[in-house]
Amino acid sequence: MVKVAVVPLTTRGVLEFIDNLVTEVEGALKEAGLVGVEVIAWPDVVKPPMKCFSWDRAQYHANCVVRHLKEVFQVVKATSSTLVIGVGYLDGYEHGLNFVFGEALPGQGVAVVFTKRLRPEFYGEKADYTLYFERLVKETLHELGHLLGLEHCTGSCVMRFSNSVYEVDEKPGHYCDLCRAKMLRYYMSSTK
Repeated sequence: MVKVAVVPLTTRGVLEFIDNLVTEVEGALKEAGLVGVEVIAWPDVVKPPMKCFSWDRAQYHANCVVRHLKEVFQVVKATSSTLVIGVGYLDGYEHGLNFVFGEALPGQGVAVVFTKRLRPEFYGEKADYTLYFERLVKETLHELGHLLGLEHCTGSCVMRFSNSVYEVDEKPGHYCDLCRAKMLRYYMSSTK
């Protein structure tokens, strides 16, 4: 049995809807044919270390945060087939990019989703919980897809790369048939 642990990285912008996020992610995985995957909300907040924060940019270095999660969950990952996705109301970047919505270490089973730029208020728009949550689900499924063997997709798929929040809005909240088949093959081979 594969578990997916959704780990809050911040209290703000995450804890109030983590149970709904877990339900949505689990439903999307079942819809994609991955039965037997249990998605859980991690009970503790795992704050990223300040060494990952760039004071010049006022952002967190994505690779540093995801590697921190890998270290924190090293024992859990060594004793089970648990995928870890950290979710936090943070702004992330990667070298050469102004920002990222998330980052995954597929071979390590660890990913992170940064939610600050998913909020409409970040762009001076009116608060919209439903839109924010839809964006969060899409980006969580996207990073989870990477952990389950998927690369970026050019079709109508949640695995399509998003260079802006408006591109997140344009893509669907599910995997395309091709990505579902790839993910199912990866899942079946990794659970043998």
